[in-house]
Amino acid sequence: MIDPVQLFAQLLRQLYRRATAAFAIHCAHVTLLAIYLWQELPLSIFLAWLGIAMTGGVWQLFAGRRALRYIAEDALKRGALTPDIFAAGAAGLGFGLTAVLFPYLSLTTKLVVILMLGVIAVSALPRLSALPSVYTAFLLGTLGPLVPVLFVLDNEPGWSAIPVILLMGVSLSYSARQLHTDLLESLLSRFGLENAAGEDKLTHLANRRRFDMILEQEWARARRSKQPISLIMVDVDFFKKFNDRYGHQEGDHCLAQVAMALSQSARRSIDLVARYGGEEFVVLLNQTTRDDAYAVCERMRSSVEKLGIPHQDSTLGHVTISMGGVTLYAKENLKAVDMVKTADKALYRAKAAGRNKVVWYDPSLDEDGNA
Repeated sequence: MIDPVQLFAQLLRQLYRRATAAFAIHCAHVTLLAIYLWQELPLSIFLAWLGIAMTGGVWQLFAGRRALRYIAEDALKRGALTPDIFAAGAAGLGFGLTAVLFPYLSLTTKLVVILMLGVIAVSALPRLSALPSVYTAFLLGTLGPLVPVLFVLDNEPGWSAIPVILLMGVSLSYSARQLHTDLLESLLSRFGLENAAGEDKLTHLANRRRFDMILEQEWARARRSKQPISLIMVDVDFFKKFNDRYGHQEGDHCLAQVAMALSQSARRSIDLVARYGGEEFVVLLNQTTRDDAYAVCERMRSSVEKLGIPHQDSTLGHVTISMGGVTLYAKENLKAVDMVKTADKALYRAKAAGRNKVVWYDPSLDEDGNA
């Protein structure tokens, strides 16, 4: 049985992840448009446009922060999407109303505005498509005013641009639906929304059984999409010595803290952090390049180190982790299990190099017989 509350909560997190960064991009778009409009508009009209454009972005920023404060169940009962739809529509309309200024603008600036509105609509697609109704509101606000303005415009670009605008809107709307479908598939498999039995009781992460199932699914998806997939093996350094000194109860508490640090460092809704067994964890990052995955690893390693859990039998005096990673393109001659074995080799090298390190798999070491 699918849990709609948990599903809705994950979609909300995806919608408003990095809301501050999204607002910064909004401000950058406003600034770029302002550079072109400043020279051609009367000051009063320019300031009015600037105020409207910024108000939409601020509204959407605060709507995101408000949404994440509410419990998903309460949000469902209250129909929480309504304010989010209005906020997205206002943010888009703040840009879209630029078309109303066309009578004041030169042909070059009109073309720049049309191009910019298209860029703005595309840039919001990956984030807002988590909830297509929200993206549709943003899209209508951004591109909607263009069509009637171009229809009544006597000079260029006029009617000739309308088919392109309409085609862009339909294409983006279709893409939003496709991205939403892909996200739902990932969430249903990764977070165990269909079956709570896939959760590790101690750490509340996915367990080994669920990880094995999801790895096979994501490997098949990566092979179809021809996108990179990254896998990281994680081991708590000197954990047996920690248990021997502090006891198994403290050892369990340590693992729970490490698990939380790892989970919080994997910021995308589609990232999977699982307990592999004992003091080992595994992180699966779909559609993630080596450099991006390495950055996630360093963030995780640093987060665990900052916990400052005392460990007298560690060379550093506190709990640390070693990490081994690999990034591959899924091919017919490879299996998902090969990825686990390869990441495990990198983890072994991280431990051999002194622990508290991130080591990425280097195939040349295998070729030299040093695996």
